[in-house]
Amino acid sequence: MPHIVIKTISGPSKEQIKEAARQIGDIVNKTMGKPKKYISVSVEEYSFGEWEGVYNEFIKDKDNVIVKPEYTNPKTFD
Repeated sequence: MPHIVIKTISGPSKEQIKEAARQIGDIVNKTMGKPKKYISVSVEEYSFGEWEGVYNEFIKDKDNVIVKPEYTNPKTFD
C-alpha cells in the first residue's frame, strides 16, 4: 500500500526514472500521510508504437485517470 505505476514511452535515462519515482514516493508520503516504508513505485517503458495500446487500455475514458492528457490521438499526440 500504496503502489504507484508510471507508464511512459522509453526515452528518459535510468537516473531520470529513478529520480521521478523517488519524488513521486515523497509526494505520496507528504500528501497522503503514508509512511515511506509502505510506498512502492514501478516504471513500465513502452515504445512509441506500443503507446496507442497503453492509451486505449489504461487512459482513454477511464474514470480513475485523475489528471487527463491534453491529447486524444495517441499516434500523433494531437
